[in-house]
Amino acid sequence: MSTIWKVILAALTVFMGVSILFSPARAEGSVEILSSTGYLDASGNYRVVGEVQNVGSQAVNFVQISATFYDSHNDVIDSRFDLTMLYVILDGRKSPFEIALLDVAESARVSHYSLNVTYLETTKLPMKLEILSHTNHIDAEGNMHITGTLKNNGDKILVNAKVVATYYDESSVVVATALIDYDPELTGEINPNQTVPFEIILDKERTPYVETYVLSAESNEYAIIPEFPKGIIPLILAVSLVAIAIQSHMRKTHHKLS
Repeated sequence: MSTIWKVILAALTVFMGVSILFSPARAEGSVEILSSTGYLDASGNYRVVGEVQNVGSQAVNFVQISATFYDSHNDVIDSRFDLTMLYVILDGRKSPFEIALLDVAESARVSHYSLNVTYLETTKLPMKLEILSHTNHIDAEGNMHITGTLKNNGDKILVNAKVVATYYDESSVVVATALIDYDPELTGEINPNQTVPFEIILDKERTPYVETYVLSAESNEYAIIPEFPKGIIPLILAVSLVAIAIQSHMRKTHHKLS
């Protein structure tokens, strides 16, 4: 085996090791609750907002979050459930959720809560939605606005398209969620290769808690293109190692010939 191929083989061996570090083996269909926050809204209703992540290797849907509310004596007050804001969660992806106890009297008694998650495995959505740009500002009343543009890179008309915002505090704990739905009757259809604007507004009661936010998008047909594709870090590292090794070998060979 020539020296250059030995160098390439050594670099690829390093790549395989790095890939294992960045992509550990995972079971199919596994969803974890990452963080959550409970609070009383302006109307006196208790709400729980949070975020889940699909840590498995299979896409999931019907991700249902159940919340049980307790009083200060640890007695059960009531329970509620809702689906995550993204219907299909691809492997490695996250989705926010919100559950509301719409009873002021019961909400006033809530001391703490517990959460449980269930889900089904499903097929992946093609990644054809892209958020091209976005910006934010706080209006005179204290509400936070996120405006941006969404593009349909697919060849199908979007059905039930939405853009979802997850808001975090300085500790990366979810403190609020919001979304905008594209209603074909109000906004028209989103055709292939079409770009449309969006605006998501967070009320002034939750805005002071926000340090950062993340946007996602979904339709019945497509999921959003990730900002940094999965696996790109070890791939870039491997390519760089191979390139450096080849260049080094060529420099040594050139020096010997000289």
